[in-house]
Amino acid sequence: MGYRGRFFRRALALLGLGLILAAPAQAKLQVLASIKPLALIAQEVAGDQARVDTLLPITASPHDYPLKMSDHKRLRAADLVLWIGPEMESFLARPLSSLPADKLITSYQLAGLNWPEEVQEDGHHHTNHVHLGKDPHLWLDPRNAILIAQALAERLAQLQPASAAQFRANAQRFAASVQQLDQQLAAQLAPVKDVGFAVYHEGYGHFVGRYDLHQVAYVTYSPERRPGAKHLQELREILAKEGECLFMEPYYKVQGMEEMATSLNLRIGLLDPIGGQQVSSYQQLLQQLSESFLTCLADRRNR
Repeated sequence: MGYRGRFFRRALALLGLGLILAAPAQAKLQVLASIKPLALIAQEVAGDQARVDTLLPITASPHDYPLKMSDHKRLRAADLVLWIGPEMESFLARPLSSLPADKLITSYQLAGLNWPEEVQEDGHHHTNHVHLGKDPHLWLDPRNAILIAQALAERLAQLQPASAAQFRANAQRFAASVQQLDQQLAAQLAPVKDVGFAVYHEGYGHFVGRYDLHQVAYVTYSPERRPGAKHLQELREILAKEGECLFMEPYYKVQGMEEMATSLNLRIGLLDPIGGQQVSSYQQLLQQLSESFLTCLADRRNR
């Protein structure tokens, strides 16, 4: 082969290498979680191998949210949508019904989930009424978060086999971290497990049940529903007998709750089951809840 032939051959090789180097990297998988707690779990599993976004703003109610056209586009564009299920996010049931099964994880339907009981064996009265079935705030039990992470890792492994080992390793690390935190929270909350309290809305059964806390009542069944006069009178009577603390939530308010707490000598606490802007991990979300309970209950133990 002459000089020209060798030159031409080398030029083709360099051109091919240049095209390979210039080719765009494979786009990351797009995971869309309905609410922030699920997104926090998904971020731990996805790592840097996938992009995780949240559909609902933290100030929006997951029970009733008006989807915008941009939200519908995000749902269709996602490689995988992670949600609780129609028991909580009923507004998503119809939009998600048209998605292929492999693009959807319905957390509420996962096998092996832990569900709180209404009355524990120790006799504590937990007002765990159902939400069209069992309590859908299932991420508030760390054991359920681990199950969600494991299910997500397996689905992502199917969608992107080259990163399967990484997804599974991330899920294992998450499980180990959450199991350790679970033990720590149990020890932290043990001293206040007999202190009676009421929550703003009936959505803490998983956390209350996991750590054997003594919830005696709730202000309203769901955040969007205003309590009736009869219920408020019953709430006052229960808190007068057993209550030490009344928990509210940052984005909702019922008129007269502060006055009721003051008249009954109750301390007011604040609980956020979703996590505010400052919460950047699932572990931090659980730790914040634990600290909120401790802050309100510990000081009132010997009232």
